[in-house]
This record gives sequence, C-alpha cells and structure tokens, in this order.
Amino acid sequence: MEQGARQIPIEGLSQGRGDKWAEEIRDYLLGRLAKKPRTEPLGSPQRTQLDSPPVRRWWIFEGKRYAMLNGPLAQNREWIVSQAKRLLRTFNPRLRFSDRPDGVVDWGQTLARGFHQVRQEYVMRSSGVGLDEQEHAALCGWMTWIAAEWVEYVQHVGIESSGEWPTFACETQGQVSVDRLRRWAHAARRSRWPLLHGIVAESFRPVLEPEELDRIPLPFDEPVLFELLCLVRVARCVAPPPRALRWLTAENENEIKLDGTCIYYQQSLQEDRVLATYEAELASALKFFDVSTPKRVDLRFEFESTRAGFDGIIIEAKSGVQHYDDSVPQLRAYRAARRPGSRYLIWGVVENPVGSSKTLEDLQVRFAVANKTADVWVFSSADAIPVVLSAALGTEPRQELAASGVG
Repeated sequence: MEQGARQIPIEGLSQGRGDKWAEEIRDYLLGRLAKKPRTEPLGSPQRTQLDSPPVRRWWIFEGKRYAMLNGPLAQNREWIVSQAKRLLRTFNPRLRFSDRPDGVVDWGQTLARGFHQVRQEYVMRSSGVGLDEQEHAALCGWMTWIAAEWVEYVQHVGIESSGEWPTFACETQGQVSVDRLRRWAHAARRSRWPLLHGIVAESFRPVLEPEELDRIPLPFDEPVLFELLCLVRVARCVAPPPRALRWLTAENENEIKLDGTCIYYQQSLQEDRVLATYEAELASALKFFDVSTPKRVDLRFEFESTRAGFDGIIIEAKSGVQHYDDSVPQLRAYRAARRPGSRYLIWGVVENPVGSSKTLEDLQVRFAVANKTADVWVFSSADAIPVVLSAALGTEPRQELAASGVG
C-alpha cells in the first residue's frame, strides 16, 4: 500500500469519524495505549518497555519518501553510500595551521594562541570549498547512527538484509545522545549539500520531531481505512504491543509479523481455488462468461501455534451501510485461502450492524458447542471485536467488555 508524503483528507467519510479511526490506527503504530482500552490480558506479558514508537524505524527506512530519492531510504542504500563517500573526500577544514603565512591568515585566532609558542604557527583560513568540520561530523555521525538503526530494524522485524550500511570514522561510538543528534541535524539542515539537508536532516526528523510520526499518511478510501481499523483492533487483542513494526507497503507484500501472529492484508486468491467453492455448473459458467469472483482476502491472521483450537482468523470488513449478508459471498470464497486441514474463525465485521445483539455469554456458549474440527462463523460490529475474541480464544474479558453486545 503506497504511502505518500502528506496526510490526505478522507473523502466520503465524516471528518469526525474519519479522524477517530485514523487516530486509533496511529495510536497503535506509535505504541500508545487506547484512550478506552479494549485489549484483553495476554498469556505472555511483555517483558520490555517500549523505548521508541514501533513504527519509527519502518518510517525512516521504508515508509517515508525523500524528495531526492526514487523510493524509500532502504532501496537507495548503495547510491547514498557512494554519494556519502564522494562527499567526504571533499572535506576541507575551514582553519588549518601553517608555519608560514602562505594564505589568508586569521590573525585573531593566531594571536589568541599566544606569542610564546615553541614553534610559531599561523592559523590559516581555507577556501571554503567542500565539507566543513560540522558537516563532516554530521555526515560521519549519521552513517554510524543509521547503520545501528538498520541493524536494530532488521533484527526486530525479522527481514533478510541484502546489505549493511558502512560506518565511517566518527567522534562517538555506541549509543548516540539526543543532544548529539540535534547538533548533527542542525548542521545538516544548514548545509548547502543536498545529501545532508535532503536526506540526513530528514531522516533525523522522526526521532527529534515526534509530531512527524503523527502525520504518517493513511489511505483516504473509506473501506480501506475501516479494514485497517479492524486490523489494529484485532492485533491489540491477539499479540503484545510490538517493539518494532513493519507496516504495510508493497516492499513487504502487505504482511505484518507480530509475536506469535502473522497478519496478511489484501492477499490474492487463486482463482481455481475460489471457483472450487461453487457448484460445478456455476463455476463453469463464471469462468466461461468471465464473471468476476473475489480476488483478495481483506484480513487473514495466522497463529504460530493453535489458539483455542483455531489456526487463524479470516475477516471480511464492511463499512458504511453494508450489513452482515453483504460479507457472506466473500467469506464463502475466502475459505479457499485457508491452509489444508486448518480451522479458522470466519468473521464478518461491519460498521453499522442490523440484527439481534448477542452478548459475551451468548458467544461463549456458541463457541463451546461448536464443532471442534470445523470452521466457526461469526458476525459482529467493529466495536465488538474484543468481545468476540474473548469468547473465541478463551481470554478473560474485562468488566466493561462483558457488558458489551455483539451486533
């Protein structure tokens, strides 16, 4: 899913409702607790504190678009490294020492060194061509910092790195302080070199200016935004808050890996497997007349190990005035996407349900008597997602959830 460089107003959606949806999605991306917590207690508590927004490194390397790059930072690593090496060769300190006045003498600096030196030295001014001392320190420091950030990112999100970011001689080793990052960012922003002010300074912004992450653009299409809302609400319930999150992009084929769960968004279906869910005559007619069939699964959650007898969850999300019955044809076809021999929770989620309301106790009874080898179908509103998962996965619901209805 392509990410732009600015936030786009949500069309066709009331601004108040759209803002609330986007705020809840961003809260998850930035590791914030929901204002009205809806998540359930998890079996394995998180043992470490979140020290930065989970999506920060993804935004620096894969999400953010830089004006002078054709694509994200990670895809342009080799070009950036070659440009940095070339730029570093231009390093020309603005002041140098000489035993003779063979250039422009900075008499103030020279006299300040005193008259009683063992060896008389003059402080000479350079031509000002190339990197100065502050720019040199900023570029070398950035290369060391970005290399460490990349190592942390690929380790936490579990992706294979095709190459590493090299490090250059730098005045600091190990953990870099925020104050030092600020000095480097200030020098980069003031620099006339495009690599420094267009890439280095911009990559520092998500760390030094948290409001930039609050502006991470989200889709403006109402159905897509509603699907992402369902995604984060389920994710909050089935996995601990991630330390690092690789959000949805074409580069990772819309896949999100969490602790014990893998999320697939808008994954393609094989046409033959979809047609196999219809009667032979109907399937033949659909293929002959080139009638469209469901092409993508809205949301699929795969558990690393079975939970309460389920191997995963398949969701069809319907926003606006659509109802439960609108989700049935797609869900019927989505079952073809499941692993052979697996058992799924097949779930239709709508924004504004019409029908009888089911309580948590009703759902618990339904799951208790369900066939333990067959898929289980369920329909609910997006607000009732935690209630359904409490009943389906056997977690202990909070008091405010027990009073909520489904439907």
